[in-house]
Amino acid sequence: MKVKFQFTSTATTDSIRSYFWDFGNGQTDTLESPDSVVYDAAGTYTPSLIYNNRSDLKIVKPGLISIHHTVPANFAYYDSVSYLTYVFVHSEALENSATYTYLWDFEGIGTRPGSKEIITFPEADTFRVTLTVSDNFGCTSTVEQIVEVFEKINIQNVFTPNDDSFNDVFLVSSNGGFPLKLRIFTRSGTLIYETEGSTLIWDGYTASGQQLSSGIYFYTLEAIKGDPNKRYTKAGFLYMFR
Repeated sequence: MKVKFQFTSTATTDSIRSYFWDFGNGQTDTLESPDSVVYDAAGTYTPSLIYNNRSDLKIVKPGLISIHHTVPANFAYYDSVSYLTYVFVHSEALENSATYTYLWDFEGIGTRPGSKEIITFPEADTFRVTLTVSDNFGCTSTVEQIVEVFEKINIQNVFTPNDDSFNDVFLVSSNGGFPLKLRIFTRSGTLIYETEGSTLIWDGYTASGQQLSSGIYFYTLEAIKGDPNKRYTKAGFLYMFR
């Protein structure tokens, strides 16, 4: 906070020749009316003024400046009971001496007033979420995040690449929403195939084009980016029958 100090003399004649301000925050000044005194830490400050080098006439204002800590509006979020439902919570410690109000703004949904909100988004997409925290001293902080809402992915555990046009490939899709990485391993742990994209297909061949035999394989799936809660991090066994 910046504070301007102004000295007003009550003397009938101009008898003041020098000034020495001590603002209580480690800063001093010799101007008559300093106008850019910065208090950047919470606390109570006692400024004082000595004029004409007369310490015996020192003017002291105990506790004149009170600075309150502005609580950042940082927030965290995590998934809840479904892919579209998330819990949002203000994540900063509060001061006991202050009273706080909250204003969430969820893009496409509206505003909410609590320190913690449970929100169900209408669909898988990206949404802008803004939190503004205000206190009774007039301090305000605002933080905005882009939240990526995921769609549930169903992963098959059997496919039959026998060219009958039915269940011929192992298919994983995020419906164009998020880029994924798929790895296929043998049961002994040898990587035989990997691919990236929003739609992933494995047809039972290695990356070099070698046809693999029927059997049990292991897959891992993860989002390349935008998945802080590891919604798309999955792994499991896959059965291939020719």
